[in-house]
Amino acid sequence: MLKFISDVLGPEYVAPVSDDVSEIWEETLTNKPTLYLLSTGADPTSTIDDLARKPLFKKFPCKKVSMGEEMEGPAFDRIKDGFKTGDWVILNNCHLSLEFMAEMETILNPKDVEVHEEFRLWITCAPDKAFPLGLLQMAIKVTMEPPSGMKAGMHKTYNTMVNADFLEKVEPYEKWRPLTYAVCFLHSVVQERRKFGPIGFSMPYEFNSSDLDASMLYMEKQFTSCAVTNRKYEWEAMQYMCGAIQYGGKITQELDRELFGTYTYLWIREEIFNPSFQFNQQALDFNYIIPDFPDH
Repeated sequence: MLKFISDVLGPEYVAPVSDDVSEIWEETLTNKPTLYLLSTGADPTSTIDDLARKPLFKKFPCKKVSMGEEMEGPAFDRIKDGFKTGDWVILNNCHLSLEFMAEMETILNPKDVEVHEEFRLWITCAPDKAFPLGLLQMAIKVTMEPPSGMKAGMHKTYNTMVNADFLEKVEPYEKWRPLTYAVCFLHSVVQERRKFGPIGFSMPYEFNSSDLDASMLYMEKQFTSCAVTNRKYEWEAMQYMCGAIQYGGKITQELDRELFGTYTYLWIREEIFNPSFQFNQQALDFNYIIPDFPDH
């Protein structure tokens, strides 16, 4: 079906969709917020922060409020300050303050108040049937769900978390790039396996981008530390941190832990630096390799 659509309408109709946060920003207005409807574990805050850091905006750090009991006052104060200064405001977990959300339409269209043209509001919340319809209609709605397919998974990761700066974060680049690709590949594989129910894992696990972030942060520290002290890379430590701690902290079944340990043992190792390395070591119709490109 996908091949038919691609042949008849064009490949762009079946290409993975990953809404870039900068493209979303272009549609926003001072009274037209962005509403992220989150699936478990998804968190767009870091991508919004990355956008806010750019020289075009200079809005970092964004003003953030985690909603909950008695947090309506601080949130309202942040928004009022943003009206004056043009700062961006992020309200997280807004499903915990639905009454305040119902007032948002009035708050964002104040009478006799001049709103700075660069002010923007970003809202994150879990889907809730009681969410106020007025805010839903006025906001730009964005869902964050795991992409479907290995290609889509890698595409999304390299369009959100991994950018050109990320690939030039750690030296030597020719080793940091393959490691980044290998860990992102592992992340896409385990997300895809969840779709196969009990054949994929003994029970469903909520692996998400936070696990990938934490794993890459550890790899970065490991690479930097080894470069400074002139030590060899500690592959067993990296395998353990990724497979047993970051992702493994969610795993409760021993067989699933064994499976994850196998992935990290095979794919987070010295051999990934070899040009002939491939993820599926038994040659199939298609060989998954690490592409050798110097840039993003």
